[in-house]
Amino acid sequence: MESTFITALQNIVSPEVLLVIFLSAVYGLFVGSIPGLTATMAVALLIPLTFYLDNLSAIAAIVTLEACSIFAGDIPTTLVRIPGTPSSAAYTDDAYSLTRRGLHETSLGVSLVFSVAGGLFGAFVLILAAPQLAKIAFEFTTYEYFWLYVLGLSCAAIVSTGSRLKGALALMIGLMFATV
Repeated sequence: MESTFITALQNIVSPEVLLVIFLSAVYGLFVGSIPGLTATMAVALLIPLTFYLDNLSAIAAIVTLEACSIFAGDIPTTLVRIPGTPSSAAYTDDAYSLTRRGLHETSLGVSLVFSVAGGLFGAFVLILAAPQLAKIAFEFTTYEYFWLYVLGLSCAAIVSTGSRLKGALALMIGLMFATV
């Protein structure tokens, strides 16, 4: 196990991979800091370029781009009260209220620290839990997928603002359009 991590670390610190990581980080910060441009859209635009990279560089580019653009979505959220990415929408008012009190550096610092901490924690949990999750996922049949979809869709209808009936109706209309 230890030799695997050492080999992986040696592969990551090669100059080519570090250059790809740096360029992806700059692109992710640029895209994430522009309201309306999402991390998903940035990855979709990057995918054609990854065909010309080796496997490690391509994965490093996508992961770096995603992480940097999600954090960069906090910049317009904090400074101009417009969520840079959909994941920043939950705390837009709180971050902007700190900016109005002159604490924009603190708000962005907290966003950066917890974005890094959350990313590292998530990667650590994924390293530990991936084999067990894969075993469970291979056991899924159509019944489990059906109930998983029902759970996700019912949660979307329940958390909608306003009337739950309107949320369920909007969900059904969306499903109708998705069946085309």
